[in-house]
Amino acid sequence: MSYSDLAPYYELAEAALVVTAGQPFANFPQNTTRFRSRPPADWRDLAAHVESFGHHLGSLPMAKGTPWMIAARGTEFSSYHSIVAPLLTSDLFTLVRGAQVTRLNWNSAKQRVESVEYTDRVSRRLTTMRGRAVVLAAGAVDTTTILLRSVSSEFPQGIGNSRGLIGRYLHDHPKEWWPATPSHRMSALAHPMYLSRQPYDPANPLVASSLTIGLTSHRINTYLRRKTRSFGVQVFGTMIPRPDVGVSLPKAAGAAEESRPLINLRYDQAAIDNMVHARQRLRDVFASAGTSVAVDGPFHSLMPGSSFHFGGTVRMHRSPEFGALDGWNQLYDAPNVIVCDSSCFTTGPEKNPTLTAMAIAARAGDHLADDLL
Repeated sequence: MSYSDLAPYYELAEAALVVTAGQPFANFPQNTTRFRSRPPADWRDLAAHVESFGHHLGSLPMAKGTPWMIAARGTEFSSYHSIVAPLLTSDLFTLVRGAQVTRLNWNSAKQRVESVEYTDRVSRRLTTMRGRAVVLAAGAVDTTTILLRSVSSEFPQGIGNSRGLIGRYLHDHPKEWWPATPSHRMSALAHPMYLSRQPYDPANPLVASSLTIGLTSHRINTYLRRKTRSFGVQVFGTMIPRPDVGVSLPKAAGAAEESRPLINLRYDQAAIDNMVHARQRLRDVFASAGTSVAVDGPFHSLMPGSSFHFGGTVRMHRSPEFGALDGWNQLYDAPNVIVCDSSCFTTGPEKNPTLTAMAIAARAGDHLADDLL
């Protein structure tokens, strides 16, 4: 899969998300933006100064909507209110609430998955739902757990796992948050600023970090256009996936609904060093504009899972020897099953994975619909 394969689906996803952004960034394509964010003048000056030194600083693209908005939801974007709710009036869509999927059922005679089992969380009743195809998008941990529980005589280790790849290559975003103090007061930010990854040529493409700069004090400062010397910085780093880390089930659990997944994930020294380097990078960015910023911590320990960006456990590959999914997100072992969440990612770049997962899901869904005609 190339970027050009996903580009039209990125546009669809961005339109649904109602993206608010600033000027285009280097090192990744321009968003389909509904609303523009214009940073305060002092931040624009900083961004202009640092760009000549190869740094790229600007407004973070966000699913934020209009600057002033009244909406019947708790956040700027809600997948239920923005995507699912409008489908409820369609005769082609049925929403089943409180359904905990436990397994997929394989039909050996027809060589396909023929049904899904789920438990009603209130009544605890087990229900089987038949279908021509299945879309799994429960997140890297739950999607993997469902596949591993779906054992049969043909797939004793779970559907799609004939080569033992399901659950391997788990990756996550190492994440830090720490305060930063510029040498002079700067405007409080109503919309976060984003320092994108370093250029690809001088840097390792699989080792990168991005920094999001926002508030540490009360948002009233932004409305009153006050200046402050306290900003919070969130860093997303990367890790190189390895086959010996991942998601599994206890060996004695089998397909039992109560079997809870085991998560084995750790950050190696390269991932840790990359996060430490991000602190110096912020200092370098400010220094290139002739000013300084103090990055004194405190720095918390890196905790796997804290970013909620797990991925990679049902990875794609052009060869079934190295991946469980083909280029259309179909399981090699069961082509009427597609996996279209971050489970399919081969690596986790330093960016939030939601937009790419949405684009991949739209593309995979289109192809599946054609297959079912």
